[in-house]
Amino acid sequence: MSVVLAAERIRRAVLPGGLRLLAVERPGSGMVAAHLLVQAGGMHDGRQAGTARFVARTLERGTRRRSGPQLAEELDGLGATLSVVAALEVVAVVGRALAEDAAAFLGLLAEVVTQPAFPPVEVEKVRGELLTEVRVHALDTWHAAERAFRQLAFPPDHPHAAPPDGEEAVLQGLGVADLAAFHARHYRPDRTILALVGDLPWPRAQEEVARAFEGWEAAGEAAEPVIPPVGLPEGVRRREVPLPGKSQSDIVLGGVGPARTDPGYYPAMMATVLLGQLGMMGRVGERVRERMGLAYHASMELRAGRLPAPWWVRAGVNPANVERAIGAILEEVARFQQDGPAPDELADARDYLTGSLAVRLETHGGVAAVLAEIEYYGLGLDYLERFPGIVRGLTAEEIRAAAGAFPLDRYVLAVAGPER
Repeated sequence: MSVVLAAERIRRAVLPGGLRLLAVERPGSGMVAAHLLVQAGGMHDGRQAGTARFVARTLERGTRRRSGPQLAEELDGLGATLSVVAALEVVAVVGRALAEDAAAFLGLLAEVVTQPAFPPVEVEKVRGELLTEVRVHALDTWHAAERAFRQLAFPPDHPHAAPPDGEEAVLQGLGVADLAAFHARHYRPDRTILALVGDLPWPRAQEEVARAFEGWEAAGEAAEPVIPPVGLPEGVRRREVPLPGKSQSDIVLGGVGPARTDPGYYPAMMATVLLGQLGMMGRVGERVRERMGLAYHASMELRAGRLPAPWWVRAGVNPANVERAIGAILEEVARFQQDGPAPDELADARDYLTGSLAVRLETHGGVAAVLAEIEYYGLGLDYLERFPGIVRGLTAEEIRAAAGAFPLDRYVLAVAGPER
């Protein structure tokens, strides 16, 4: 499967307020998809973990012009969808509509992003939802192990050290004024990217977006969080999180991987695919789960963003098999670090990565998401043309060397499950 989306088909403009607009026209489809990223994710929480998530969850619950139910009714009337998701670095606002309704749809999208009202009744509903999620996840082995890993792998004031769900005490204490202040500080046009894909000519796309976001301006300089450096631990850091009554233990083992913009990202990504994603979850999954029968699941992940991020192996195992599974994971990674990938593995991994991107590009929403990522990471409008060459140009030795950065004697290990 080929990846073809020529750079000349991608249009880009910067609006007067600083919002960056990208678009790809697909005439005759009758639809338009939107993917907006604003740099207002959890890394901006500071010591108030969960604020960004609280703000994002409340955006759809009412604006200065419409209540939440009115907003939902108008979207339904257009046959449109709109959703908001907060991540560590960004908040994504994603939706789609009929191309003939693009003006009305973009108006609603802009209203949600720029004019949230934070109605007190809705804020309390969202608070209840978020607190329930925090409490449920605290008793879940998957989430408990991840939280422990983050606390061990990153300094306390690093964004990755904070629990993705937020802190219960923080969520309890945030008020309408706190949410509105966070929004005013961090939701800015000069920190926003909007990608549009579909049956929308470029001149009309610029016109409708400019009209929808008219008057949205950035005040002062953007607030940039201070990110402390992250290093390897001295030796192994291990933490057990006891969760009585559970029948499974979850293991998270690893360290900190390269950022998405780091030159070492591509070989590290390929090593991750080979070790923990390809086929039956790569070499680690094939050995720990398939051959040894020690795990219900086993995989590897590199959560790269602009910041260096977790690079870990995760496995869910019978509590009696925890130590054997840890040993098998370390042995398999060590074997790969020594020998690197076999030629047939490398060919399969190249096809997997190029094919996965091609699948994403089959839908309007997938293309819009990729365009937004390209702009966010500064990859260049010709990235999609270059990507197959990047992947196929990686050598077995480069991948083996990149895997060598995965720590085997100075790793972080978190295990959550019943006491053993």
